[in-house]
Amino acid sequence: MKSLITPNLIKFTVATLILTILFRIGLSTSITNGAMIAVILSAVIYAISMWINGSYFGRKEYEYLPIYDIGFRFHLSTFIAHNLVSILWFVFGFESKYESINTIYITALIWSVFLIIHFVYYLSVKKSSIKNLDKEDLFE
Repeated sequence: MKSLITPNLIKFTVATLILTILFRIGLSTSITNGAMIAVILSAVIYAISMWINGSYFGRKEYEYLPIYDIGFRFHLSTFIAHNLVSILWFVFGFESKYESINTIYITALIWSVFLIIHFVYYLSVKKSSIKNLDKEDLFE
């Protein structure tokens, strides 16, 4: 069976890391300067960029590996990449003096609940996700 860590997933994750670093730069700079409109703008631009990133690589992924996995692998890689960058942002001292790492922990905790729900759903539909596929698409 084709690998679940695919070239499109890797490219998506690299793009996610870059977008998250850019988001953290914009967010911390905006918070430091007290520019609330820039804070909101950073979040909106990040959300739109991540949606475009997911749509683009998700579409390419479906062409490469046409299984119905409901995007769990992309969700998991986004969770890991975003939280890794955010925690390292604080470890290396790039945060604004007005930011608290507790915000990162709370966000990760809430997000992990949704990730667990997504995982449970993924497991429940996993067995039916390869129906109607040619065997040649599954095995090399």
